[in-house]
Amino acid sequence: MDLATSNRYNLYGGDNLQVDVKVNPCVEDVEVLITAEKKTQFVNDLVEVIWDFDQHTVTTLTGYIDNRAYIIKVADILRIFALNQKVYIQTANAEFLIKYRLYEIEDVLKKQKFLRISNSEIVNIRKIADIDLNIIGRVCIRLSGNICVYVSRRYIPKIKKSLGI
Repeated sequence: MDLATSNRYNLYGGDNLQVDVKVNPCVEDVEVLITAEKKTQFVNDLVEVIWDFDQHTVTTLTGYIDNRAYIIKVADILRIFALNQKVYIQTANAEFLIKYRLYEIEDVLKKQKFLRISNSEIVNIRKIADIDLNIIGRVCIRLSGNICVYVSRRYIPKIKKSLGI
């Protein structure tokens, strides 16, 4: 007798993604199997989403402007930086003060696509528009919204390795 039950979902109304869910009371751990013709960026992105979900990633942070608290989506963050012994989050719309030290926020976001580029700055990899390597001895990263930040010399090898440059 088969104790497993199966449901098939066809997402997005297309044939590109089919999801089968099989429930089996004899199985202790959830197993995810991705079957594809070949490994593509879509497959890589899907794996990343599954890993991120499993890691219980932080999706929002609280930032402050004056005496008001705002909920900030992590996906909207361009960069996080320290200035005058305070830490700020910059989005496309505003800069918010946060109540974390830079190393603490780096630890909170370590499972996400954030990269430290200097002792005082972390950038969202997903918000990088381009990287200028022409500046002698310096690397300039341009983020969405035409915001330019510079990589500290000490971090250049790490950045190049992380970004595959």
